[in-house]
Amino acid sequence: MRLDLRHLTLAIFFLPIITVIISFILSVNFDIISFCIPNIDGCTSISRIGRYPPVKFFFKPMMYLSGLLFFLYWRKNFLLLKNIEYSKKLMIFYYFGIVSTIFLFLYIFYLGESSHYRFFRKTGIYIYILFTLLAQLSLSIQYFKLKNFNKEIFNNNFVKLKMYFSFFLLAVGIICFPILIIKIENFPEIKNIISWNYFFLIQFYYLLSFFCLKKSGS
Repeated sequence: MRLDLRHLTLAIFFLPIITVIISFILSVNFDIISFCIPNIDGCTSISRIGRYPPVKFFFKPMMYLSGLLFFLYWRKNFLLLKNIEYSKKLMIFYYFGIVSTIFLFLYIFYLGESSHYRFFRKTGIYIYILFTLLAQLSLSIQYFKLKNFNKEIFNNNFVKLKMYFSFFLLAVGIICFPILIIKIENFPEIKNIISWNYFFLIQFYYLLSFFCLKKSGS
């Protein structure tokens, strides 16, 4: 269980990032976008690199696979913590994680469809991010509360770092959200810059999760 969960966190960290990077390279090669450094230049959005054929035939299946891994992540964490000390509060992060996964699937499904579905794409990605942050924070708190129950499972220093990082992610999200929903004429690229960098920050959470869990038998 522990080894599986540790490896799963690495898969969740790398797969979406690799998918986005490869999709960006493909989009440049197919002249869908011009080459740039999007997290600095803000020249394109993540949605744009994944919504047009033929790139979307790679991007969407890989993101569906990522969504499945997210579901397994929340599920395996629930089962792990339930075996240590079960409480109804454990279900909170699990429910948040399931909701976030559902809306990620909704976003992927409508990505690249007609403009009539733009509302569902926007709604899907924002609700996905919100419930992902809530799931990450509530799971980090549970790790922190239970870290001393079994020191063979948790690396306490990384558990603390993970919890602080979760609060940081939520705070940054609250600050940046108004910028993402208002129209900025003078600096429209700021939305893409925020989106790219925030995507990598959210993914970094899962790398911290890998270091929070010790190897089996250690």
